[in-house]
Amino acid sequence: MNVKGVAYLARQAMVVQEFGEARWREFIDAWGKKHPTFPTRVLPVSKLPVDPFLDLQDALVKELYGGDQMALWHFGVKSGEYAITKGQLKGLFRPGETRRFALFAPNVYKAYFDGGDLTATLKSDHFEVVITGVPPHVYFEYTILGFLQGGLQALDPKAEPPKRIKGFSAGDKTVLYEVRA
Repeated sequence: MNVKGVAYLARQAMVVQEFGEARWREFIDAWGKKHPTFPTRVLPVSKLPVDPFLDLQDALVKELYGGDQMALWHFGVKSGEYAITKGQLKGLFRPGETRRFALFAPNVYKAYFDGGDLTATLKSDHFEVVITGVPPHVYFEYTILGFLQGGLQALDPKAEPPKRIKGFSAGDKTVLYEVRA
């Protein structure tokens, strides 16, 4: 499984915004010395091997966010907000189109990852979002569901955050969230 370069570039942009270019350079240069096979130039379409990419996320969280894994959720929320208001999804959804956005989530997933799967199934009064076929790392749970939350709340500020039913963060082998949209 590979992660597409757009995920790396989004993380880089957030770290630069929060800590500055110099801090990003210092961090990525030190991390890169420990991972010499990881690409030094990343394009949005680059395919990055999942294991070193996840190690990069772990190192970022440890070094820059004091080990708080909820930083991954924060990354997701900010990415979702950006995608809807200024980024690649701007203009695709109108305010209030939260159901349509939730149903579109599998397409967004495929833009970032070339393996695994995300499904969004409409139930009577909510969606079930399931992530399968990925390494059991909290990155996949927190950034993806955070992205969904950020997008939903950009479309409707009163949208509820996704609710965990199962997740890697709780020691489960699968990710299942309930989303009211």
